[in-house]
Order: sequence, then C-alpha cells, then structure tokens
Amino acid sequence: MNRNLREAPAQSGISRRSILKGMSAMAAAPLATPFLSNAAHAADAIRIGVISPLTGAWTVYGAAHMAGFELAVEEINAAGGANGRPLEIVVGDSKTEPRIVVEQANRLLRQENVEFLAGTFSSAERNAAGPVVQQANKLMLYPTFYEGQSQEFFPGVCNKNMFMCGPEPSQQVWPHVEYIVKNHGKKFFLIGSDYAWPRETNKMFKEKFAEFGGEVVGESYIPFNTPEYESVLREIRDSGAEVIFHSLTGSDTVNFRRQFHAAGMSKDIIIWTVDDEEVVTSGLGAEVSAGTYVSFDYFMTIETENNKVFLEKLFKKFGNDTLMNTVGVGMYNAAHLLAQAITAAGSTDTDKVRDALRGSSFAGAPQGSITLQAEDHQAILPSYLMKVREGWTSVNDMFEQVQFFDKVTPAPARCTLPL
Repeated sequence: MNRNLREAPAQSGISRRSILKGMSAMAAAPLATPFLSNAAHAADAIRIGVISPLTGAWTVYGAAHMAGFELAVEEINAAGGANGRPLEIVVGDSKTEPRIVVEQANRLLRQENVEFLAGTFSSAERNAAGPVVQQANKLMLYPTFYEGQSQEFFPGVCNKNMFMCGPEPSQQVWPHVEYIVKNHGKKFFLIGSDYAWPRETNKMFKEKFAEFGGEVVGESYIPFNTPEYESVLREIRDSGAEVIFHSLTGSDTVNFRRQFHAAGMSKDIIIWTVDDEEVVTSGLGAEVSAGTYVSFDYFMTIETENNKVFLEKLFKKFGNDTLMNTVGVGMYNAAHLLAQAITAAGSTDTDKVRDALRGSSFAGAPQGSITLQAEDHQAILPSYLMKVREGWTSVNDMFEQVQFFDKVTPAPARCTLPL
C-alpha cells in the first residue's frame, strides 16, 4: 500500500462500492467554481474553452478530466491568476462525438470568444479540433495518452497550435517491453478498438518488440460496442499467445475482459493494457482485473510529495471518493502550464504564449516536474509499470509498482520539424 495515501485520512476508507458510487456522483454533479460558466463573465477574465466528454460513452472519464482542470484553475485564481487576471472556464460537452467537437470548438472560439482551448479526450476528438484551432490561430492543450505525432494526421497533430500533455507509446510502452518479454514470453496477441490510437500504438509497440525477438501471433481490431468475443477468444487461444497487448477502450474493455476471465484464459495468458487506469480497473472489479499489467505516467498511488498534496486538495474540493487518472492530471498540468506561459508572455497573444509554452516546465505536476519540448510540443514524463493486486479492495491497494522511469523523453515526432 502506498505510504503517502495511507497517511492521508481523507482516502483511508475508499472501498470498491464507494469508488463506483463516487464515479456516478462525479458524473452527475454540477460543475462548480467561481469562474466556471457559460453566462456573464468578469470583464478582465481570461476565458478558456474546455471540451470534455460530459455525456456519452466516456462520461466517467469526463468527470476526472474536468475535475483536474477545475482544481488547477481554482489554485491559479487563488494565487492571483495569470498576469493578475482570473481564469474563467467555458465548458463544451463533446458527447464523445468528433462531429460535436467541431461544433463546440467553433462555438467556444467564435461565439464565446475564448482565448485558448484545452481538452478533448480521444484521438478522433483531438483530430476533429485540429483544423478549427489551426484556422482560428488559437492554442489547444491536449491531456490524453495518445499514439504519437505523425504528419499523416495533421492538423490533429504536428500542429504548431497544439501541445501534448500526456504520454505517447515510446514513453508509455517502450520502457516496459523488455520486462514483459523476459518475464512472460515473446508470443503476443494484439487486440484493440478499431480507430487511430490502438492501430498507431501497435505500430510503435512492434518497433520496440522486434528488438527483443518478439513474435506477434495475432492482431485484431474490434468495432465499438461489440458485445460478444467468442470468436476472438478462440483465435487468441489457438494462437499460442503468452501475452495479450490490450488497447480496447470503454465498454469493449469490460465486455472482453469479463468474457476472457469467464473462459478461464486469465490463468494462462497475461494481459498488458495501456488503457486500464483507476476508473476502468475499478469498473472491472478485483476478480477480473487481478494480475493485469498497466502502464501510464500517473497513478493515484505514486509516492511523490506533489501527488500527496494534489490528492489532499482534490478530496477537499470534490469529496473523499473522487477518482483521478492520467487524463485528469494531464488537464491539471495543462492549466498550470498555460497560466505560467501567459504570465511569462505578459499577454494572451497566441504567438507570444506559444513561444512561452515551448520548453516550459511545471514543477508542481503530481508525477513530478514535467517539461514541454520546444521542437515538437510533446511532454517529457515519467513512466510506471504497475500490476493489479489479487483481491484489491480500494485504490490504495489496487496497484503494485513493478518498475519506474523518472523522465522519459518521447521519440521524435514524425512531423516536419520544428513545428
């Protein structure tokens, strides 16, 4: 169990039941902060549009997504704002639909007159917002773990107006391939949802995997909202796979994993997932999730002084059952990085703030200090490999740390550089 969390009384009583109750409460709760509204606003406020999945398939992610940004804005405003001006959040609900992101980004920039954007959740949502911020010449900070930057997907990435605050595969995956191969075998089956993030992540995974003589014995991409996995499970069993590299998302993760466990396959095949953070693992439950490997830049149980302070503030504001994850922390860091850049630039001018963001660091990040690279706008972040404990009962004892790398520099973006 994490020593820091054990010392924090606010979290000591979190059970799985209260976790699930908290997920529902957070998703339903009204957003509350002195500078969060779509109504009349303070004349001197710096308006920031936040696009978050508040309804739709990824609502539970949206709760942590918004909470991270709200907490940061509250802290920034309490400290005097940016250049002495308060930040004001103007919310746009993506409804987990890329086409809605286009509508919301245009509304926020052209009708609400926000000066910056933060958020979106999936790669598809980010790619939908890319052309809008490019045309409007406004900056957007993106919080989510993602597939890396490739000119093929411009302007959703490789865009001088977008900054990435989450990890990409050379940070989230590459540091841990050797450990998994050495300890669990070289025969991998790749299963993911059928969109850009899993496909591109798997391409980068295979680059590193080949260095260790690994063999991909099967690869399958699943349409969203697939209820039955009998044929895929048969394919995995027949493949001789020793490890599943898993990038399914949302309800498909839950459906696949429950059926995989019910088929008795979890006794023989290890799962390594790049999606199952605290919210997803809580939803799966202890029996289904036990023994799974998970890799991210952030977990609630990491033992940093920054994280202890962050969680104390989070629980005080949102309640003791609040769940946080890598994406919510990405939003928290994005708000602080943006406020620092506005102050350093002495302006909200796009070009000046962009220049100030390039190469900037945020020492107060829950993971420990992080830096945005000047050349490609990707973040230098830590990387953790965790294993889900048998019989866990709370976030406190959910993950066992397997290995950790302090500052992982991402692979160079496959873009026309510098941005």
